[in-house]
Amino acid sequence: MRTMHLATILVLLAARSQAAEAPCVSTTGRTVAINGSATVRLPPDRVAFTVGVETVDADVAKAFEANDKKLRAVVASLKAKGVASKDIQTSNLDISSRDERGQRFSGFRVTNLVTVTSAEPARAGELLQAAVATGANQAGGLRFFVADTPQARTRGLELAFEDARGKAQTLAQQAKRSLGDVVCVSESPSWAAGATNNTVAFYADSSSGTEAGAERVSFSLSVVFELK
Repeated sequence: MRTMHLATILVLLAARSQAAEAPCVSTTGRTVAINGSATVRLPPDRVAFTVGVETVDADVAKAFEANDKKLRAVVASLKAKGVASKDIQTSNLDISSRDERGQRFSGFRVTNLVTVTSAEPARAGELLQAAVATGANQAGGLRFFVADTPQARTRGLELAFEDARGKAQTLAQQAKRSLGDVVCVSESPSWAAGATNNTVAFYADSSSGTEAGAERVSFSLSVVFELK
């Protein structure tokens, strides 16, 4: 079975996206349109989670100061474990005199959360433990994901095209024809189970026994072939 080099596929895709209004023109007038699909399994290369500190005090200034001090200790412990400053971002700061039900209580509650990202998913449990050991009393939102997928995309498109060509060959034989050149190719958005925006995501409990696992990204192409 013949295969088409990925560079040729990408050129066809680019040309199609730049001139979407142009029709798929066949020189013979006989074509077969096929959908090809493929799934690639990916291990995560990033982990993100949220940790924070909550402090309650009758004096709002004291609550804020104490909470800030504890959060600084948490951040320092994460940096000591190798997390870069750019990968630690404040994601919520809240000062309230009411509880979760909206009832007023004596004193003030200060909560400060930071979201941490690391390029070492296997160390998720270690980083969470370090944060808790230095004062974090809130943790959650543990998410494993793939940030860089060019190799997977290349392989996924190649496999999807091979799938489309194989189906087209079968249909051409049934029609007593032979398969000719590719007229046009269009790509459907890739998708990953449990993720959005083409980001592969994995979710787990925010405990030390974390498992990153693996996820699948699916690719799909629509290909039109000439029939000879």
